[in-house]
Formats: sequence, structure tokens, C-alpha cells
Amino acid sequence: MYKKYTIGFTWPYGLIHKIWMIMRISVILLIVGLLHVSAAGWAQRISLSQRRAPLSEVFAEINQQTGYNFLWFAKRVDNNFPVDVNLKNADIKTAMTQLFKGLPLSYTIQDKTILVKEKESPSTVTITLSGTKDNEATNTSPQQLVIAGQVTDTLGHPLPNATVKIKGTNISIVTNELGRYRLTVPTTVKNPVLVFTSVGMKPLEIPYSGNNLINAVLRENVESLDDVVVTGIFNKNKETYTGSARVISEVELKQFQGRNIFTTIGNIDPSFYVVPDNNFGSDPNHIPEVQLRGNRNLPNINQLQDQTAVTLNTPLIIIDGFESTMERMMDLNNNQIQSITLLKDGSATAMYGSRGANGIIVITTKAPIAGKLKLYYNAGMNLSLPDLSSYHLLNAKDKLELERISGFYYNPTMTADQNIGLQQYYNEILARVNSGVNTDWLAKPLRTQIDQKHELRLEGGDQAFRYQLGVQYNNINGVMKGSDRRTVNGNIGLSYQLNKLNFRNNTIITFMNSNESPWGSFADYAKLNPYWSPYDADGQIGRYFSPFDKDYSYNANGSSYAIPNPMYDATINTYDKSGYTNITNNFQLDWRPEPHLLLQGTIGLTSLISSSDDFKPASHSSFASYSASDILRKGSYAYNSGKEFDYNGTLRASYTNIFKGVHQVTGGIQVDLSQNQNRNFIFNAEGFPDETIDFLGMALQYQQDGKPGGSEATTRRIGVLGNMSYAYDNRYLADVSYRIDGASQFGSDRLFAPFWSGGLGWNLHNEHFIKDNLPFINRLKLRASFGVTGNQAFGAYLPLATYSYITNDQYHGWLGATQTALGNPNLQWQKSGKTDFGFESEWLNSRLSFQADYYIEKTSNLLSSLELPYANGFSNYIENIGKLQQHGIELATRVVVLQNTQRRFYWSVSANIVYNTDKIVQLSEAMKAANEQLALQQDLGSNTPNKIIREGASQNTIYAVRSLGIDPSTGKELFLNKDGEVTYTWTANDRVAVGVDQPKYRGNLSTTLNFDNLMFSASFGYRFGGQLYNQTLIDKVENADRLFNVDNRVFYDRWQKPGDVTFFRGINETLKVNPSSRFVQNENTFSCQSVSMQYNINNRHFLHKLGLESLMVGANCGELFYFSTVKQERGLDYPYTRQFNISLNAIF
Repeated sequence: MYKKYTIGFTWPYGLIHKIWMIMRISVILLIVGLLHVSAAGWAQRISLSQRRAPLSEVFAEINQQTGYNFLWFAKRVDNNFPVDVNLKNADIKTAMTQLFKGLPLSYTIQDKTILVKEKESPSTVTITLSGTKDNEATNTSPQQLVIAGQVTDTLGHPLPNATVKIKGTNISIVTNELGRYRLTVPTTVKNPVLVFTSVGMKPLEIPYSGNNLINAVLRENVESLDDVVVTGIFNKNKETYTGSARVISEVELKQFQGRNIFTTIGNIDPSFYVVPDNNFGSDPNHIPEVQLRGNRNLPNINQLQDQTAVTLNTPLIIIDGFESTMERMMDLNNNQIQSITLLKDGSATAMYGSRGANGIIVITTKAPIAGKLKLYYNAGMNLSLPDLSSYHLLNAKDKLELERISGFYYNPTMTADQNIGLQQYYNEILARVNSGVNTDWLAKPLRTQIDQKHELRLEGGDQAFRYQLGVQYNNINGVMKGSDRRTVNGNIGLSYQLNKLNFRNNTIITFMNSNESPWGSFADYAKLNPYWSPYDADGQIGRYFSPFDKDYSYNANGSSYAIPNPMYDATINTYDKSGYTNITNNFQLDWRPEPHLLLQGTIGLTSLISSSDDFKPASHSSFASYSASDILRKGSYAYNSGKEFDYNGTLRASYTNIFKGVHQVTGGIQVDLSQNQNRNFIFNAEGFPDETIDFLGMALQYQQDGKPGGSEATTRRIGVLGNMSYAYDNRYLADVSYRIDGASQFGSDRLFAPFWSGGLGWNLHNEHFIKDNLPFINRLKLRASFGVTGNQAFGAYLPLATYSYITNDQYHGWLGATQTALGNPNLQWQKSGKTDFGFESEWLNSRLSFQADYYIEKTSNLLSSLELPYANGFSNYIENIGKLQQHGIELATRVVVLQNTQRRFYWSVSANIVYNTDKIVQLSEAMKAANEQLALQQDLGSNTPNKIIREGASQNTIYAVRSLGIDPSTGKELFLNKDGEVTYTWTANDRVAVGVDQPKYRGNLSTTLNFDNLMFSASFGYRFGGQLYNQTLIDKVENADRLFNVDNRVFYDRWQKPGDVTFFRGINETLKVNPSSRFVQNENTFSCQSVSMQYNINNRHFLHKLGLESLMVGANCGELFYFSTVKQERGLDYPYTRQFNISLNAIF
């Protein structure tokens, strides 16, 4: 495909080559770092020779060689004590003894910190270091106690702004930029206990035991990660953040585990909506449609006609700061996930500019942890059971009786001989039914399956160098025979700290292979008559049903036709398989030139190679209708291969500081660029007479009237971002961000567009009138935000005039080209304005919490089709004509019912609810015309309402003709036309809105119970306020094809004689039924989403015998029950399942 002109950004090969060179240099630096750590970090030996050197220089060199930190009074010690030192391969104690020999100084070693001070005189109690600046030594009175030290994380990094508090008092201090503190303890406090806290870390209590140097090492607390909002760009302190975000911890992911990562998130936060798809059920290879706070896009005409608009509202997925895909997220190793953050409003999403309109999913995986070498083993086994509770089909006896009373075996218009033949056919079937033939067709393609999941992860290192190696195998076997999805994940994570530089590199390799079931669609089995046998006279699976040695069945007119046996397709060489190999390498370099400033650079490379093979032998049932002239066309092979390569780079600077103790300022700037390039090739061939020959090259020809196909798309993007946050005294809050994005997907006149946001917040709980008068209020926050974001979920070449070669004709050896689409250089950016008002509160020592959000979103410049006169040669082209508006409410509450810390007992109950509604404000004339055409197609005999979108209504509106029910006098359906007149005639033009196929309200109820080492949790989901078109009533009852099996409701509530008031027409009525409001029902559902139990084995003697550090076992049940006011068959092409899972987590 040629493009008429080129717009956007074209980065030459040289730039890519430079990026690749940077990656190579980074790897070399990592190797050098590893060698350095091997020599200095592990050995802990010191070699040093200096004369008349200040102690500060000696301390710095020892720190460089060993990692030990020094605390000392720089001015006093440095100026008065220059030293001569000559050390060779000395350990730390020997070095310190020689260094301080003859000096009036003493030292104390605690963990990795050495406190240096002058030797005490009789009048001195202690000499300490100020936590805010270097001070000279001071003498304190015998009654005064001063404690000093440093607060770090497990990697040895200082923790600035950590709080050190004397337990039971209001006395506290904040650590400086180096994590140091100096705290004076009043004489009135006896046996003081210091409490150390920091955002995202576990609190730590250390009692004073006579040592005035107290260093604290805080560990990450997964449960308290809710205090940090990981945006994927600049992390935010939730206390001062004005955006709307939901942080999901690793613990929650395990507690409320669903069928996949998407249902798990939906079990926790209902604003993340996994749109139900009744066709695919629990198919392990189906990637669902998900929405975060509703629907913000309109489909174009083609998507509306072929129902392919499911990806328009997919949120942006960020994994460890790099953009990813739904499939990559579905195949991700869930045990590697540390937290998931859902960014919802404009203040939270505007930092992503043109990609943030649909919301953001930010996934943070576990980083390597310093310490001794650890081996993690995680295993899981999952039992999947088909859920057929929604199927109520007739048995063999009842099905035959239905055929009899429906007149299948007697036709007054036929001859006597013909009716005798029908009666003989009936008697033969009756004899088989009486002999016990009653085939359970639903069980034939299904199985009860056990899945396995295994993971090994190795990690360790010291403060300078850390590593992580992991591999996971996940085997998911679907309940449809032959369907599966096998994933192998491998990752290597490296981190190296060199002074103020931190190098991090993470390489992830994923192999995925999947198979669709060769047994076909489950719906094919749900319609088969139970008096048919799948086996022939020889006990083999027959190609066609031949109950009486006949390769045919009869209909009421006496004609015959072949009915293929879907089981036969599974016995021949039929397969539909696919797979991909994904290699991702993410590199990040952090440089902290001073404690308040962080400079970062990232480079991400992703390569994806995928393929799929779909082979059907000549004897496959799909070729049963081919005529004799098409016999050489039987047998088909569809091959699809694709390649994708992405790269993105980021330069980022962030600054954080507190001025005068009350002005907290955080700012950052970022420049990022990316490119996505993918190619796809398609080959469809036919003519495979021998079913054992499945080699594509052996095909007789391409598919009739077909040829090789494919597609190519390249998109480029560049953006500049500025972000700033301000908090005054942790009470008054403000956030501002501004971003300019450029993308090749827009017209040459609209290459760049701005996106921005602003937010305000007020922490009332930090006001004195709340603290002093309402001490039971722990948290009370008001916030408001507005932001403008965009969307890029559409084609790569919409603004371009595109051409295709004419390959079947030439002129003097030259190929011609034909224009395939009009370009629009004025195409503008689609934008969404998001307004959000939020309220957050915690009461009674956080035993009661409540949160509320009200939001309004208005999307303009929606991409849609504009109608053109036929003289242009094209019926339509893409233009910015379309507006959409939605609003909603989110409410969430949590109550700690019982809590006993001493007995380690905890019980909480949570509830949340979401309300969301949308309205189409404006549509193009071409879209309106397409909708009316789709409405008229109902006259062609379709019994399913086509998706129609109209101005002033929701996208999910159901349009049908209003029904007044069945006329008791005639047994025919009565309709109400647009003019309010009653009629027996159904007309497509009379269709009106009769419901909305989306719940008004949905939410979750959950509970968590912890007792000692046992943890129990359960999650329930509900939906109500929406409508559903009950297709089962149409296909299996009212419009049921009596030649096949039907729902058992076909016998009930049927009109039989004048005066009967019923829901269904007479059983002998054969006229097709068109969509009407009679089949639109109110849908209210309640389901058990997840029940889990985990037990932490804490018997140290038992663990020591097994060589384990920790051991946890667990069990989980998913989708135990599902109640709905709409009684319909669930899981048509693939059934739903119930899940039972056991797990084991061990650390060696």
C-alpha cells in the first residue's frame, strides 16, 4: 500500500542504532558493576594508603570499599584530626582500630553504620549528630537524653521525610534528606520506645536499651502501598494527591482471585468492568472487552456492522513504566505483580495526554530484594468444572412428543403413502427412545480439567548489586476438549548501585501456544436431538447421523437432508492453533545528584512474532454443502503471521523538597518518544483431498477469488510533560500537569495537541479544629479535578490518502494503483474533558472508611464517518463529527467489625457500588444513515436486534418494536407502532428504545477474616437496573427449530385456545418472530465471585527440617454460583466454568 504523502515523524536508522549502542553500553556497565561488587561488596576487605588526609576522605573511601556509612561531626572532627593510614586487606574492625589509634575519638559499629564521636568526659552523657545539619559536638546535662541515628530501607537507601515518634507522646521529628534524625527525650518519659514510619513502609518500633545510636531499617509494606499512587511516570503521595486512583495490593490480588487478571481486578473495583460476553463464556483464549468508568468512543460504520468495536474503550496498560497490551497483561506472571493502580480522572490520566482518555492500568512488578540468596517456589492446581446450570433442554421422550404434537409425522397435504412413511419413521425413533437412547450431547465435547502452574524465582544480592531470575509455566486446559493455553514466562532482573547512579535492567521473554477446540462450537451440541446416537453400527463416530442406517433425517414435508455429526470433526486432522514469542527489554538509569533531585532515563524494546494455523480436512463438516463441481476445493488452510517491533525512550527529571517545614513542592518534566511498527501476512488456501496432508505448500490453489493478503501500520509519537504538586502544611493541596503530544495518526495541520489537568484538595483532618474537637476522625479529604485527555485507539493512516496496487493487470510491464481511501489532513485529536469531585474519610482509628466520587466526562471530536456524494467515488470518509457525554458515581466503604491485636484477630466487611450512564450528543449523517439501514435489515428475517446508535440515547440502547403480548382471542402477537396504534404487523420503522443493555448499578460485597496465621476472604458481585434481550426465548422457545432440541419452556405458557392469557404463541405457530419488547427483560444478578483461604505455616522447627524460611498453602473457589432474573443459556460457543484452586508458596 502506497501513501499519497507522508506526515508525522520519521526517525532515521541512525537514531535506532544509537539507542541500541546505549543498551550495549549499559550491559557493559552492569557487568563492570558485578565485577566491582564481587571484589568489594562480598569480601569486605580494605586496602588504603593516605598521608595527612582529613577523616572525611578516609571515611568516604572506606564507604566506597565496604558500604559502611559513617555518622560524625564533620566540622570538629575533620579540622582537628588529619590522619596517616596504611591498610592492606584489613577487615573493618582492624581498620577502625588502626585508624583511631592515638586519637581522642571512639566509634560504635551497628549493622552497616559507624558512629564516630569524641571520647566522653566525666560531665558528658552523650554526643550526637543533628538530624538537620552538621553541628559541632555539644555537651548535655546528666538529665538530658538525646538519641540519633539514620532511617534506611532494606537496600540501604536513606529515607528522607520519615517520621520518628516517641510512642505515647506527641513528640516527633522528620528525618532529613540523608535519612538522619536527632531526637531529645524529655526526662518525664521513662523507657522510651521510638516508632519509625514512612510512606509505603512497615512501621517499626524500637525500645531504648541504653544505646544512643538507633538506626532503623524499614521494609516495604504491601498493605500500606495504598498510601503511594504509582502513576507510571511520577509517583505521588496519596495524602497530598488530588486525583482519583485505586491502588490494589498483592494481598488483594490473592484474596479475590478470579478466572484471569481482568476478572480479579473487577472483583476488587467495580469501576473496572469486564463486559460479559455470552458467546465466549470461560474460553481461556478469549481476551475480554474491559472498560474503566464506561464507554468513551463511538464505532465507525464498519465496526458497527461487523460488531468489532470491542477494543475502542480498552484502558492504556503500563507495566513498570512501559506501555503494554491486553494479551501481554493476561499472560503476565501474577506472582510477580506487586501492585496495580487504576488511574481514573483527568488529574490522574492527563499525564499520558493523547493516550489517557480510557483510563490507565499501571502494573508494578516485584524488584530484586537485597539480602541472602533466596529461592521462591509457587505452585498451583486448578480444577475447572463446566457450569451447565442454565441449560434446560428436552430429553429424548419429551422431544419426540413435541415433534408429534407439532405435526411432524402427519401432514394432511401429503399422500397416504407419505404419511405412512412418516409414521414408520416416528415408530422407529419411539422404539429407540423406549430402549433407553437419550444422548447427553452437552457432555460430549466437555471435560473436567486440572490446570497446573509452577514458578521458580531466585533473587539476592547486597546493597550495591541485586539480581532476580525467574521462570513460570502456566498450563490452562479449557473444559472444551482440545482447547488450551500454555504460557512460559522467563525474566532476568538486574540492579546495580554505583554511588549516586542506579542501573536497572529487566528482560522478559514470553512463549505462548494455544489451541481452539477441534470439537467446534458448544452451541452445535446444545441443539442436537437426544434420540440421535453419535455412533454408527460399528461403534465408530459417524460422519452423519444415521439412526436407522440412513444418512439422512426427515422433516415434516418428507424431504431428506444430511445432518453432520460435529463429533466427527474432532476425529480427523482438524486444528486451530496460534502462538507468539514476546521479548521485552526495559532499561532504566537513575541518577540522584543531590537528595532532592532525581534524573531518570529509560529505554524499552519489544519484539513480537506471532502466527496462527487453521486447518480443516476435506471431510470436515463445513464442506458438506459443497457441490460435485467443487469437490477439489474441499479442505482449507488459513495461515497468519505477524511481526511487531516497538521502542520507546524517556528522559525525566523530578524534584521534591519541603521548605520551612510546611511548603512541600514536587515537580517534574519528561520527554518521551515511541514507535510501533507491525506487519501481518495472511494466506488462505484450499484443496486438500487427503486429510493427512496439512502442509500449506500442498494446497491446490488459493481460496476461490482470493489471493495473499496482509497489512502494515507504523505509528510514531512524541510528547513533552510538565507536572507540579504543592501542599501547604499537608492541608491545602494542588496538582497541575501540562503535556504536548505529537502523533503521526493525525493530519499534517494537526500534528500536535495540548492536554492538561488541574486539581485541588483539602486535608481537613490536619486542621486544628478537627484534631482538637473531633479526634475520632482520622482522615477527611475533599478534592476536585479537571483534565483534558485524548485517545489514539484507531487506525494508523486515517489522515492519508491510501492506494493499493492493481496486481492482476499490467501496462507495458508497469503496475497500476487504485485509491482505496480518502485522506483528511485536517483530522483533529479526539479529546475528553474529565471533571471529578471526591471525598475520602476514615474514622475511629481507621475502623470505618468511606469514599465517594462524582464524575462527568464529555468527549468531543469523536472520529466518525462523513457521507459524501457518489460523484466523489467514495461514499464516506473519516471526520471529527461526534460528541459523547457520560456521568457516574462511585461509592466505597469498609468497616472493621472486630479487631484484637494481641490475639491477631481481624474481621472487615467492604461494599462498593458504581453508577454510570452515557448519552450520544452528536452523530454524523453517514452514521445515522448506516443505523437506519441496519434497522431495515431486520425485515430480512433476523431475530436479534442489531446494535443501533442514535443521538440523545445511550450506546447500549436496545431498539425493538413495542409488544402488547399475545392476543388471547387469536394467539397472535400485538404490536404498538410509533403512532400509538395497535397492530398485528411488525415493521422495522416502528422500533423504539425499550431498554439499555448495561446495568445502571453494579458493585461488590467482600469480607476478610484473619485469625492468627489463617486468612479467609470472599467476594460477591451484583448488577441491577439494566435490561437484556433474552435470545434463548427466541432461539430455543418462540422461534425454535423443532427439527433440533429446544428449551423445556417450549411446553409451558403456550396459547392453545381462544381466551388463553399466555406469554408465548401457540405451539404450532411457525411464522418467524421479529425483535420486540416482549423479550426484553430486566436483569438483576448476584454471584459469588471468589472465596479463598490461606494458611501461613509458622512452625519454625517444622520449616527448619524442610529447609524452608516460610510456607503458605491456600485454596480458592471462583464463580461458585450465579443468580439472575433473566433465565437464558449462558456460554453459547464456549460454556462457563466453576473454578477450584489450591496453591503452595515456599521460600527456601
